[in-house]
Amino acid sequence: MLEVHYNNPRLKKGIVDNSGIRLYYTKKLRKHDAGIIELGLEYTDKMAIPPLQEEFVLSGYCVPECTAVGLPQNGITVFGSQLHTHLTGKRVMTRHIRNGRELPPLNQDLHYSPHFQEIRLLREPVNVLPGDSLITSCWYDTTHRKNVTLGGFSISDEMCVNYIHYYPKADLEVCKSSVSDQKLNDYFEFINSWEDQPTDTSRAISENYRAISWTPLRAKLLDDFYTHSAISMQCNKSDGNRFPGVWEGMNNVWPKLQVLDEDTN
Repeated sequence: MLEVHYNNPRLKKGIVDNSGIRLYYTKKLRKHDAGIIELGLEYTDKMAIPPLQEEFVLSGYCVPECTAVGLPQNGITVFGSQLHTHLTGKRVMTRHIRNGRELPPLNQDLHYSPHFQEIRLLREPVNVLPGDSLITSCWYDTTHRKNVTLGGFSISDEMCVNYIHYYPKADLEVCKSSVSDQKLNDYFEFINSWEDQPTDTSRAISENYRAISWTPLRAKLLDDFYTHSAISMQCNKSDGNRFPGVWEGMNNVWPKLQVLDEDTN
């Protein structure tokens, strides 16, 4: 099945698509089946980017508890990667951590353009072992936007994802995070009490974010909240079910993010 996404917000008529794909096949069975794992943030409005930000960072976590139960004993070999944001993304990277030690980034694009996205072969294949952590971070520029940008599926919403291509195929298909529901409610209550903003936990998440009158201080408070909040994990099998485990309210304690000088695509 081929799925193509189109975006025509102005409903222009007469636009014709002539894109397509080319398939190759062989009678010689390959040694391994390949697979794709989604890393980064869930597609949810629990993530948000305040307006007028030159560089706001969001990070999604693939925690060691998930790779420990989802990957084979000898790990997987990652050979390709597709970094993905929508229109405000400007940098993307996935960090690779093993036993508390940071390894070279699995992939990064420090001059990312949402208009030039592709599956890129890594210069060197990367071995990811059970118990490794993978942290995908995205930098956003919302200096041209007047209100908050929410996570979601629309091109005007935002995403932070890395689709890694690997072998041999494992049962793990999604290793993504979002902020804890309870901690997000605590944040909205704090903003209401201390910043006198009309947020209310009985309202929808998107309504609460849009109700905030964003200032540099409130943007900084949101950044601090995301950095330290407990997280909810989607550690999912290919059938959509979670692996057994406790995936709610997980601690968010990671080394400080550093951006390297060179692209490692």
